[in-house]
Amino acid sequence: MPVYTPRALLFATLAVTSTTFGCSVISGLVTSVSDSISGTGNAIVGSSESLSDAVGATSGGVKPSYANDLREYTVSFVRSGAEPSTFSTGATRIAADHGITNWETNGDTASAIGKGLEDAHRTPAQAQAFCSSVGLSSDLSQKVVARSD
Repeated sequence: MPVYTPRALLFATLAVTSTTFGCSVISGLVTSVSDSISGTGNAIVGSSESLSDAVGATSGGVKPSYANDLREYTVSFVRSGAEPSTFSTGATRIAADHGITNWETNGDTASAIGKGLEDAHRTPAQAQAFCSSVGLSSDLSQKVVARSD
């Protein structure tokens, strides 16, 4: 029995569906597959944005600071068990929302991630493992671990 890759099955499904149902079904199918592939990182970033919006709404419309947003994102990320490679995507988005172009060199980053790891009840050894798994630079990792004590 031949083995088909997911991509081959997707194309076969698209070919059959296009002749049977038309473009609107294909569009929905492709969008559904694309949404599924986008991953946990986007879901966590969305949760972080929702949290920011909720906190901002309850505090008279003032949006929380970059450090608070990154701290909350780190806690949520760690507790979710999300794919480590997606951490930087969320951190980059949070930084961009606050007008920060290089979050890894921002003075508040290490403290925010360190406090987030502390809030998630991670030991310094676990904090170091987290930093390594998400690909933080050694300099930033040292600062994060120092702040997570």
